[in-house]
Amino acid sequence: MDEYLKLLLEQIRCTKARPYIKQELQDHMEDQIAENMKAGMDHEQAEKEAVRDMGDPVETGISLDSIHRPQAAWKLLGMIILISIAGVLIHAGISGKASENAVAGSDRYVFHVMIGLAVMMILYLLDYTVLAKFSKIIAAVLLSACLLVILEGGQVNGARIFISLPGGRRGMDVQKLMLFYVPIYGAILYKYHGWGYKGLVRAILWLIAPVILVYSLPALRTACVMLVTMLTMLTIAIKKDWFTVRKKRTICGIWAVFLTAPIAAFLGMYLRNRLAEYQIARIQAMFSSGSETDYLTKMLHSLWRQNKLIGKSKSDVTGILPAFNADYILTYLSSVYGIIAAILLCCVLAVLIFAVFNTALRQKNQLGMMMGCGCGIVFLISFLINVLENLGVFPQSITFLPFFSAGGSCIIVSYGLMGIVLSTYRYKNIYPRHPEAGFMSINFKIKKVS
Repeated sequence: MDEYLKLLLEQIRCTKARPYIKQELQDHMEDQIAENMKAGMDHEQAEKEAVRDMGDPVETGISLDSIHRPQAAWKLLGMIILISIAGVLIHAGISGKASENAVAGSDRYVFHVMIGLAVMMILYLLDYTVLAKFSKIIAAVLLSACLLVILEGGQVNGARIFISLPGGRRGMDVQKLMLFYVPIYGAILYKYHGWGYKGLVRAILWLIAPVILVYSLPALRTACVMLVTMLTMLTIAIKKDWFTVRKKRTICGIWAVFLTAPIAAFLGMYLRNRLAEYQIARIQAMFSSGSETDYLTKMLHSLWRQNKLIGKSKSDVTGILPAFNADYILTYLSSVYGIIAAILLCCVLAVLIFAVFNTALRQKNQLGMMMGCGCGIVFLISFLINVLENLGVFPQSITFLPFFSAGGSCIIVSYGLMGIVLSTYRYKNIYPRHPEAGFMSINFKIKKVS
């Protein structure tokens, strides 16, 4: 049997898949040996018959090699290339029509897209299980970076959001950087697979820490996005029996606590005047008809009413709308090219997000499924918030449209998250459902030699 397996495994080029295939074949052959011995054969004869039933080792090995090899997600890659080209063309148009500051931002967009594509390809080629192996270390580094920004970071409008580089230059926006924590959290969840309530408590602690730190920047919107995303991932893990707990009661309890406790704490701080002055001002601005926030919302409503289905509107959005090439790029597109252009862009992103979830949910490997779902939820929530803010439905705050909004941090994070999704697809036929169990479902035909 050992010689048979050795010859068969030599035909499989992906060394990462060999241990799982070997374990699966060994289990299958040992079961067959046991059946043969029950039929009256001695152990030696039973083993020979089991090996013969497996068929030619070279032929079987070649068949398995065609299945268990890295796969390229050509459709996703093609969509990303088209989206990148569309983004560059949009910002090239902005460069020809906007102010000097907007032109500089759009010129940097191309540079940031190139960096983003490089990050995406690195993560795509990098085995996502490597990220999972060091997930707690990576999470600790991200938490430390967030804490450093809280203590020493550069300020923008009262919030510390970036690490200052030598010469006073801005570094990576830590609000966007912390979105990488989401797929890493998926890997941390997987480490507690089978732990029961003890593992569940630890998973919750890893969830609470980044939310508190991001809120302390302060970045309430990003903290809420991370909280909802990671709670959804935790819910998926519980429903898939990663934790030996009472599923319905645990899920309801977790959501009840995490949805009511922050609201109650925030209201308590507000009523007791424990919030900072700028935080109180922002809350009051949301409900004040004469505030800057209300003025911006009315402006957005006015712009959308003036927009045509196709073609440029009468309003010069580049001169009156702040961050039109970043937060409000959908409003810019509808004003310059028409509402249909903005709708088409939203449809393209919606298809991409659907493809991300489709890729993640069809994973046999539970680790890849969870990390891919985390990336997809971040894309979905960011997309929906940006659309609603552009329409003047949500209160105005810092937001971004994945892949299209100007700003190096949001562009690099978007491409980086997509790189993780592509990596889970690349290795989808390599790893078993639960790698630590050494089990992989292998679909192949056993050719019996007569």
